[in-house]
Amino acid sequence: MNQLTTVSKRLAALFVSTAIPNIVAGTVMDVDVWKAAVMAGVISVAGVVKSLADSYRDGKLTAAEIDQAFDS
Repeated sequence: MNQLTTVSKRLAALFVSTAIPNIVAGTVMDVDVWKAAVMAGVISVAGVVKSLADSYRDGKLTAAEIDQAFDS
């Protein structure tokens, strides 16, 4: 599997895994369910994308750098 596919699948999994718990929190706080889920997912994905962009400054992205971006 190439890096783009791997990163895309991991970002999708991150979005879902972050959005699901926030649906409950959004319900308790009287926020629309879809808004709570989207906000949580976008914030977590944006953090990883920023980390990946920082690591790509040298024009290369190693497997270790990808793992580190998802671990932070």
